[in-house]
Amino acid sequence: MSRHKKVKDLQAYLDDTDGRQDRLQIVENALQESEAKYHRVIENIEDGYYEVDLAGNFTFFNDAMARIAGYPRRELMGMNNRQIMDEFNARRVYEVFNKVFVTGMAAKAFDWELIRKDGEKCTLEVSVSLRKSRHGKPIGFSGIARDISRRKMMEHALRESEEKYRTIIENIEDGYYEVDLAGNFTFFNDSLCRMTSYSRDELIGRNYREIMDEYNAKRVYNVFNTVFITQLSTKAVDWELLRRDSSTRYIEVSVSLRKNLTGVPVGFMGIARDITERKMNERTLIAREEELKTKTTNLEEVNTALKVLLRRREEDKRELEETVMTNLDDLVHPYLERIRKSANNKKLLEIVDVMETNLQTITSPFFHKLSSQIQNLTSAEIEIANLVKQGKSTKEISDLLNVSIKTIETHRLHIRKKLGLSKKRASLRTHLLSIR
Repeated sequence: MSRHKKVKDLQAYLDDTDGRQDRLQIVENALQESEAKYHRVIENIEDGYYEVDLAGNFTFFNDAMARIAGYPRRELMGMNNRQIMDEFNARRVYEVFNKVFVTGMAAKAFDWELIRKDGEKCTLEVSVSLRKSRHGKPIGFSGIARDISRRKMMEHALRESEEKYRTIIENIEDGYYEVDLAGNFTFFNDSLCRMTSYSRDELIGRNYREIMDEYNAKRVYNVFNTVFITQLSTKAVDWELLRRDSSTRYIEVSVSLRKNLTGVPVGFMGIARDITERKMNERTLIAREEELKTKTTNLEEVNTALKVLLRRREEDKRELEETVMTNLDDLVHPYLERIRKSANNKKLLEIVDVMETNLQTITSPFFHKLSSQIQNLTSAEIEIANLVKQGKSTKEISDLLNVSIKTIETHRLHIRKKLGLSKKRASLRTHLLSIR
């Protein structure tokens, strides 16, 4: 080979070497820039980023990871993951890392509890990926760690709250229900199962229309529709429920609109109270009130009839008494008086006295019924008053009684005075006819 040829080949080699060095420099610069870029990203994310070797010792992490663990970077570097968790969580982490190592598949959203340097515990949601060398050999693990302690606390509080209210709901005597917008049961307590006599498996997903007749189903639909439109709860709505055994129960129900977390209506919920016994008592009470009302009406009618009968009886009795007294005054006493005046022997007078005494004894109960005005008259005045009432004139009475006209006129004056007519122009006969 000539010298010229050797020089030319050497120059070409040197040129090629310089070119490779330039390319390597470019690649190195790009790599450094890329590493700086991703380093900035990792350092600025809120979540923790970590890298550990196959033994679980920290080889790299960002500031967020150090803050989450509560350790300074220099203390956390090289620390084994078992040092920041209890035995239970260390065993779980090992199982996950081992599975990732064996399968080569990343694990996502894996929770574990970490113990910070100050002893406080926090819950992490961690992803785990297998790290490999340039030759594809496993050299460790990497991933993202997010502090979800607050979320876990909220979830725990929510579970406790749900459990608390679920316990309350399950232990109340009244039924609790939830239905979707179509009226299908999505949740309920045991009390509602007892009311309907359906088991949980039979009632879940069943539509409310299946446990009532058409009339009550329309009423319930109207209530649900009103609550949906107005978004106002309603209380104490009564409807009739058909149990699985075909018997009927009456329930008093409240209805409220159910919404999801975004405020969109998703169904209805409420309390159902069995008021069958109360309804039966109300019906019995109404029936008894109607019965009592009927009896009262009948009694009032009977009482009215009795009053009419008693009044008629009193009227008849008074009429009889007056008739008897009038007849005695008109038909008996005058003639007894005549016999007394014309009698010539003592025995006959005694008989007349006995008759008058017996008549007084017989009629004495009637006297209190007579007008006080009539009772003030003498027997002669009563006799003349009765004749006047019959329309007899003074002369006719004089002839009939065989006494003078003047005597009759005197008696008439005494009668008018005793009857309060002495200073009045009223007719004596008319007044006597008006006295009962």
